[in-house]
Amino acid sequence: MSTTSIARAGAASVAIAIASYGALHAQPARSVWDGVYTDAQAERGAALFDRACAECHGPAGAGGGMAPALVDAAFLANYDGQTVGDLFDRNKNTMPVGREGQLSPQQTADITAFMLQANKFPAGTTELPALSPMLKTIAFIAQKPSTAPSQGDRPPGTHQDNTPGTEWIRRLERPSRIAGLKTAEVVACLRLRPGDVVADIGAGTGAFTIPFAKAVAPSGRAIAVDIWPELLDYIKTRANAEAIANLQTVLARQDDPSLGAGEVDVAFFHDVFHNTNDREAYLRVLARYLKPGGRIAIVEQEFDDPIARKWDVADDRITPEQVNAWMAHVGFRLEASFDIFKGANNPKGTDMPERWFVLYTREATAAR
Repeated sequence: MSTTSIARAGAASVAIAIASYGALHAQPARSVWDGVYTDAQAERGAALFDRACAECHGPAGAGGGMAPALVDAAFLANYDGQTVGDLFDRNKNTMPVGREGQLSPQQTADITAFMLQANKFPAGTTELPALSPMLKTIAFIAQKPSTAPSQGDRPPGTHQDNTPGTEWIRRLERPSRIAGLKTAEVVACLRLRPGDVVADIGAGTGAFTIPFAKAVAPSGRAIAVDIWPELLDYIKTRANAEAIANLQTVLARQDDPSLGAGEVDVAFFHDVFHNTNDREAYLRVLARYLKPGGRIAIVEQEFDDPIARKWDVADDRITPEQVNAWMAHVGFRLEASFDIFKGANNPKGTDMPERWFVLYTREATAAR
């Protein structure tokens, strides 16, 4: 073959490779919910995992003394929004500890398939390829995509956010948000005392529940209330890590916090109350769970704050005047309001809207 022919052949090969790579990245993205591995591949991966990884990550990835679990809400939240290729690369470059890079690409793909199976993503009929670029076309989505209607299509009166629990972990734990919560000031405004029982309704990742538990210790309790099991599991993990023994979790219903009758001194909502469907009916149910001197605290976004308008449609934003009317109908009066999230008091650079903060008590109850 002449030099010219060789050059032409080489150029053609490069062109084909470039075209193939472009086609690879142009193909529609799949997700982990589309059956991207096989049961047989995951079986091979499980055996490899037991030999190479379980010593650190625990049997079946359940967690060990040297490394975190690979099958819990925190793991799912960590990879949510990334790709299977990112998980594959992490496995290839960091496992097994001390022998990084010794597993072949195929072995790494098999272990990755096992991890998908362990996290209850469905199997399919095609194995995961052992090529990172191909795996980067497969989205890692922690929660099965919902078929719930979008905001514009929701039935009238439906206000709850349908975002999955694992996605909320990622959103709620972003450092900028945590900096804007001012938890110590909130605790001071509520005047929590040892022995109090405080229910954090819509607790999320426990950003308020944890300091509430510390404020009412040792004889009081903080109750994390949420409708997402993943969030409650996350809070339990946090509480265990900090050796907090007076924190309880409750899996609630959308229209009922599912607490004990006459159990609660303070019920607290932070940017959550607007998600209830029938706000006044929810307050009426909640009142049954409060002690005679019980109080309800609500923090909500300023209705016309630019960030609030970006996040929520008008039906999903509420005003202090609306809350005041609902509270009056169920027998509560305004005890105090606080401006710690308003104007210059709202921490800058936290991407959090200005918020109003109100505290109510029963009509017949004197202020504490």
